[in-house]
Amino acid sequence: MRIDRIITLRILAACGLALGAAACDTDSITAEEAAGGGTPVVAVSNHPLRFFVEKIAGPAVAIEWRVPEGVDPARWNPTADDVAAMQSADLILLNGAGYEGWLPTASLPADRLVDTTASVRDRLIRTNGPVHTHGPGGEHSHAGMASTTWLDPEIVVIQAEAVRDALIKLSPADQVAFNSRFGLLRRELGERFASIEQAINTRPTTPVIYSHPSYQYLQRRFGMNGVAVHWDPDTEPDQNQIAELDMALTGQPSTYFIWESEPIPANVERLRKKGLISVVFDPSGAGGEDGDLLVTLDQGAESLRKVYGAESD
Repeated sequence: MRIDRIITLRILAACGLALGAAACDTDSITAEEAAGGGTPVVAVSNHPLRFFVEKIAGPAVAIEWRVPEGVDPARWNPTADDVAAMQSADLILLNGAGYEGWLPTASLPADRLVDTTASVRDRLIRTNGPVHTHGPGGEHSHAGMASTTWLDPEIVVIQAEAVRDALIKLSPADQVAFNSRFGLLRRELGERFASIEQAINTRPTTPVIYSHPSYQYLQRRFGMNGVAVHWDPDTEPDQNQIAELDMALTGQPSTYFIWESEPIPANVERLRKKGLISVVFDPSGAGGEDGDLLVTLDQGAESLRKVYGAESD
């Protein structure tokens, strides 16, 4: 599969440092172009961090992105070449909260590593779960920490702040621009989570089923009444997964089933026969269609408006 090695934003001259920067087009440059021009290189481990760097840094940095297309970064294991590329980066941004399961086996320079959830470790959610095999990532476990931290509206801002602070340290001359763009990003994130909260608050006790245990931070913050199973949207469930859902429905009679991504028609029909309506709330870890976290949150809010009977914006 094709690997996008270096991605960077080129802000058009007509754009300002704040509001205009968010609306500008982006271009890609090669690793050779970035190195030749002296552009700092920032390695990131997931799409939310990649998005924060793009929004905050503008044209000041290039992004080292090693995850193959179609692979969920949460289930990705870097090759030796991937690790070498990250070792060469000027800055390495991590999600933390156990997201980078490969980290203990990768030798990365500690002085260039930034764990964006390090300051909120006391607010991370511990989980317990069995080992599963599903999807292209193969076998994995949900025990340890819930890692979709960016679904908490307070933690996501703290992560974006950590990205901003690391970028300022990397390129102090761009501090004003980075602060300006961060201020816009913080406002835009707040608007999206306000829409999500408004939708849920319409009928907050509505019971729901999640296709996967990926919504812990969203549930904790907004008091959602949900239970998670382990269904993959692209694969028909086996008998154990069907039994798991039946057991969940016994204790949590629900009308809506929230998927991480668009399910295959066979899964939609199977749920329909059980009285469940399928909706999609992409947790954004895999990047969505265009990698824009704000667009993905908008789409998630629209799905939640259907679930909770809220009026559309």
